[in-house]
Amino acid sequence: MIKKSAIIVGWLAVCSAALSPFVGLQPIPQQDSLDEWQRPDRIAALGQADKKKVLERLAYTEPAIKFKPLPDFNAISDTTAKKRAFFDYLRPHVQRENNRLRYLRQQLLELAEKKRKNQRLNINEYAFLYSLYDEFRMDVAESDPQMLAELLKRVDILPPSLVLMQAANESAWGTSRFAVEGFNFFGQWCFREGCGLVPLSRGEDQSHEVAKFDSPAQSIRSYFYNLNTFHTYEPLRDIRAKLRAERKPVRGEALAAGLGRYSERGEEYIAEISSMIRFNRRFLED
Repeated sequence: MIKKSAIIVGWLAVCSAALSPFVGLQPIPQQDSLDEWQRPDRIAALGQADKKKVLERLAYTEPAIKFKPLPDFNAISDTTAKKRAFFDYLRPHVQRENNRLRYLRQQLLELAEKKRKNQRLNINEYAFLYSLYDEFRMDVAESDPQMLAELLKRVDILPPSLVLMQAANESAWGTSRFAVEGFNFFGQWCFREGCGLVPLSRGEDQSHEVAKFDSPAQSIRSYFYNLNTFHTYEPLRDIRAKLRAERKPVRGEALAAGLGRYSERGEEYIAEISSMIRFNRRFLED
């Protein structure tokens, strides 16, 4: 769970009236699609109209994807057909997460430009900014250029090639016990008794479980959150930020180099994911 700090009164005081969102940004009323941990505490002091504006800023850009049971990938004997079916099942969820991140990032870049010009932010712009600090695990009392730059390193897309190949690798193309019983495609652990599935090979001195999710959307959302927030994956975010600074495409093979701590196998794991991306490129680009 995200640590929620107290409401910062200072940023409320800088604005005497609520102004409309940036021109050119179309509010997308999908507030109900946010998970509970994504819904901000910091808007509690706002009026209903301003709360709605902030939630629209934070929202997904499209409705939630209709739930579909996990296909029986073991029953698909043709390798090409199995790969296509696996990617087709997960790709819409990956796309939805990335579309929201693009929308958030676009707004952040406009706020950064506004601050660069020493222009005052309005009340819902401040509420939006600090809500993202909370969501992306940054305990910030007062925003400054350094904190905003760090937030921009976190609020960014993950290439579908990377997400889909890690899912294929970690879930044995959707056939693992954890994928079948808990929609866990990424080997994500949890540490509260009953939070997931107990690995059959877990040692007596270990207490972790493999997280169980209610849907593929939940699993992918959790994966995105992990890579975009936890300190373990700072190298990945650094690579992505460098690509952005150099105006280069953000590609899966490049970001895979930042996954050294995703697996105990380290460099071997990075090489395997990179190889899988290259080998399956034609399916990933469908």
